[in-house]
Amino acid sequence: MSLKLRLLIIVTLILVFNFVAAGYFMIQNARQAVAAEMASSTQLARGLLINALPTLRFSNDLSERVTLIVDSVRHTRHIRAWFEDMNGQPLIGHEEGVPFTNRPDAPDWFIRLMEPEAVAFRRLITRGSQSYGYLVVEADPSDEVTEVWRDMETLLFLGLFFLTVISSLIYLALLHGLRPLQQLADALGHLEKGDFHARVDTGGAKELKPIQIRFNHMADVLETTMAENHALAGNMLTLQESERRDLARELHDELAPCLFGIRVDLAEIERIAIENKLPDVEEKVSSVKLITSHIQSLVRKMLSRLRPMTLDDLGLVEALRDMLHNWRDRQPEIDWEWDFVGDFTGLADTLQVTVYRVVQECTTNCVRHAEASHVRVEVKREKQYIKVTVTDDGKGLDTSAVKGFGLIGMRERVSALGGKIAFDTAEGQGLQVRVMIPMKSENKK
Repeated sequence: MSLKLRLLIIVTLILVFNFVAAGYFMIQNARQAVAAEMASSTQLARGLLINALPTLRFSNDLSERVTLIVDSVRHTRHIRAWFEDMNGQPLIGHEEGVPFTNRPDAPDWFIRLMEPEAVAFRRLITRGSQSYGYLVVEADPSDEVTEVWRDMETLLFLGLFFLTVISSLIYLALLHGLRPLQQLADALGHLEKGDFHARVDTGGAKELKPIQIRFNHMADVLETTMAENHALAGNMLTLQESERRDLARELHDELAPCLFGIRVDLAEIERIAIENKLPDVEEKVSSVKLITSHIQSLVRKMLSRLRPMTLDDLGLVEALRDMLHNWRDRQPEIDWEWDFVGDFTGLADTLQVTVYRVVQECTTNCVRHAEASHVRVEVKREKQYIKVTVTDDGKGLDTSAVKGFGLIGMRERVSALGGKIAFDTAEGQGLQVRVMIPMKSENKK
């Protein structure tokens, strides 16, 4: 649960509790007020009735006189009055079709909660020894209960209105106050992805300013450190390639001719041994020739590992084509496809070697591990980047075997030049390796 939601729930509960408490005390006060009002009205009606009863003995028409008394009392606020016979049937004060009691305009539960105990006064009407019935006066709290319910409705409406307004204001305040934390989280996400240019605004809440300042300082240090590391790695890669190129040139220019000279001399020795019928010498010569051929093979492999000679002889595009043609000849069961877009002349030596090695490693993995039937290689030169994409339809990449595939080495090479590498894979759906390397001025020859 988010912090905003928690705070909103807490504030809402506090406000609801306050409104409930206010409603509770309002109802309690209203009940006491209604009870007092009913008692007062009943006492007043009782006094009026007691003062009017003696006039009955002087009245010739008892029914008319009782009606006048009932009407005079009934017009008193919060009072119901009627005259009923000895069996309890209303005779006066109850019109046909009119409810005998008034019902408050409120829910039943509120009526039960608010209505006080009935306050009634009954007086037997007699003349001489004859009893005519009862004159009844009873408190009628319906108007008071209706008024209280309307006040409660107003309170409820105002409570909901203010609850909505206060919650909205608190939400907006929290949204504005916590925005720096969201910005900080987004900036951390950029750092996690390798974007060290991320910074946060130091405005907002005063309590968050030290964190924002320290984050920006940390980002500055990381950006500087990563730039230095990339520069150092790039220089090391350049130095490494330079040393490899020099070593490969020495092997090619010095050792290869020596081995070739040994083979020529061995051929001459073998000819002399055959002419002079020296089988022992001939056998030794054959053995030395085998050893020499093995050394030459090792030298060619070392040259290939140290420096792709075709890269120097043919250029990047033709070297890649030559590599893929060799794969097509050796692996005809795989459908090989490639596409090179852009001008690749004038690229830095380390950049060319890195592109070549990435394609070499990816295609090697496609053959050795992917069990692919189709491989596509794309190399594009865009405005400021070299983009390499190698896609296969093999069994996908097992993340637990990343080290075995040499992908870490590719990542290090690409990172040393300030580039990025991504692996998109799903089990049984192949692998796509995407590399993007910037063409920085320091990478140029």
